[in-house]
Amino acid sequence: MTVQDLAANYLSTGRIDGLPDGHFIGGRFTSASDRKMESFDPARAEAFAEFSLGTEADMDAAIEAAEKAAKDWARALPSERCRILNDVARVFRENADRLAVLEVLDSGKTLAEAQGDVQSSARLFEYYAGAADKLDGRSVNLGPDLTAFTVREPVGVTGHIIPWNYPTSRFARGVAPALAAGCSVVAKPAETTPFTALVMAELLSEAGVPDGLVNVVTGLGSDVGAKLARDPRIKQLTFTGSVTTGVNVRAQTAAPNVTPAYAGTRR
Repeated sequence: MTVQDLAANYLSTGRIDGLPDGHFIGGRFTSASDRKMESFDPARAEAFAEFSLGTEADMDAAIEAAEKAAKDWARALPSERCRILNDVARVFRENADRLAVLEVLDSGKTLAEAQGDVQSSARLFEYYAGAADKLDGRSVNLGPDLTAFTVREPVGVTGHIIPWNYPTSRFARGVAPALAAGCSVVAKPAETTPFTALVMAELLSEAGVPDGLVNVVTGLGSDVGAKLARDPRIKQLTFTGSVTTGVNVRAQTAAPNVTPAYAGTRR
């Protein structure tokens, strides 16, 4: 369906067909939870869908799936990672209209801005596809007859806490380099903008990303977000959000596990 068809259907029904209401874990959507939350269209101040509020058990399952998938992906040939990431970019472009309309409804962006975010997200996967076979080490001369060398190795499971204001591009900006480097992903989108991450995870699977490599759990930061940040199986964490929440993520959750945390904050 074109942008015009999708928009017309939404305006006439107030709903978007085919939206997932479960989490994306292990390469498939889980059954919808009894605990739900409504997602609102900012332009109309009306709910257009419901999504599942995850629990710590849901996040635990996602991390377990990512940990299992990371072992094979770390051994995949860089050329294979490159091929799959380029396929992701292609699938994103084939579904650009759907992603853009969903971004508009979820975040309140203009259609032009949402379309730009989708195209830049596809380009990010192409960029990191090109980097996949160039992440090598270096040799270091330590003196006469002494040489050391470094080897870049995947860290394992990476956690991604996605903000509400750039849900599509921030998802791509975190997930694409993680996959290129041979890592797996568990993402927690903002509870106000959950759907683009879920649909993008589904499209990643359609493009050939192995099951369990990219997982998305929706819900509240105090529940699933906190679990993601403090779990010792998460070897690297990225976060964008408020300063207060960023301090909590770093000091109260990531720090006890000495998990590298990369934060972008909004004031």
